[in-house]
Amino acid sequence: MFRSLRFLFLSVFLCSGVFAQRPGEAFQVSTLDALSLGLFQGSMTFSELREHGDFGVGTFDSLDGEMIALEGRFFQARSDGTVSRVENDTTTPFALVTKFKASQSIAIRGPVTRQQVFDIIDQMLASKNYFYAVKIHGAFSSVTARSVPKQFQPYSTLADAIAQQAVFPLRNVRGTLVGFRSPAFVKGINQVGYHFHFISDDQKAGGHALDFIAADVLVEIETLRQHSTFLPDTQPFREAPLPLP
Repeated sequence: MFRSLRFLFLSVFLCSGVFAQRPGEAFQVSTLDALSLGLFQGSMTFSELREHGDFGVGTFDSLDGEMIALEGRFFQARSDGTVSRVENDTTTPFALVTKFKASQSIAIRGPVTRQQVFDIIDQMLASKNYFYAVKIHGAFSSVTARSVPKQFQPYSTLADAIAQQAVFPLRNVRGTLVGFRSPAFVKGINQVGYHFHFISDDQKAGGHALDFIAADVLVEIETLRQHSTFLPDTQPFREAPLPLP
């Protein structure tokens, strides 16, 4: 199905010995089910979160925008289209981060769609039962990003908040997709499959990536065989009817 695509494998290597000694680790704040119910209260500061990773995705207290962590820099993409650096005392109700170190890479020369990129990556994976951190950097013909406006108590559900989203169509932009591929058995804990946030190279645009067409990109992948979840010590979380049906 990829005969019409021109893509160059730069390097594909698995360091099984390295994984055996120190496997990559994903660190998560709260659960997707909790966020879906409307538990938007921040439970960990970004000063604390930075200790667990330099690469990742998430959101902010009161669901105030999309979080992108790249090379140790944490960004907040708000629904008004602005992007800013995150202060250490800001808190997050939901995030997934890792200390990113790629173990596989591939260069893709497009144009290729979001699904075609996912299909290429899937062919590279040793198993669909692991977590993977995925970094995609380069030129994009288009990226459709979104952000959700700040919510106010009493909080509604995540679905209601997303219905208020602002969508940003970006064209001919260079930047980075930061994201993860999560295995099917963590449904309710995290989003199954791929989840990407985007940040432009000039740090002026970003958000949750709804769709994209890659023009000329480098894909880097890290296998994550450890996963830990920090659960909020709050009354809303303690009383939440989890898991969701």
